[in-house]
Amino acid sequence: MEKNVTIGQVNAAIYRNIQMLLSSTLNDLDIKNGQYDFFLVISLWEGLSQKELSEHLHISKSTTAKAVKNLTEKGYVRRQKDERDGRIEHLYLTEKGREKSPFVQSIFQKIIDVSTKGLSQTEITQLLTLMQKVLDNIISENMLLSEKEYENE
Repeated sequence: MEKNVTIGQVNAAIYRNIQMLLSSTLNDLDIKNGQYDFFLVISLWEGLSQKELSEHLHISKSTTAKAVKNLTEKGYVRRQKDERDGRIEHLYLTEKGREKSPFVQSIFQKIIDVSTKGLSQTEITQLLTLMQKVLDNIISENMLLSEKEYENE
């Protein structure tokens, strides 16, 4: 490992390389590069709301709305209003989305397998625990910044 490598550098390199793998294997889907995660989560938890999708991916509601709009326009996802609360829309795969779902899930599983190759189950658990702590710290900081921005308005 290089000297003076930061968590940020490693994280950015991992992200870029995963995006390259996704792009090269899922380019036939006609989905924008950053939207594969949205497709995957909807395929795993059909019926979730856009708000739940945002929370699951730790992504802003506006980014989620754009991704869902694109997936809907491409014919992979459909929205269905909640029967009790018309403000809530649930997300489901279309037939086209269901056809592609097993392939997308297999690609994501392959990336996990490649990423954890050579790691013991204990190391995988430790890595996940540490990464979750880092994510929690960043989310907390973002929440504090958002609160400060709100107070200054």
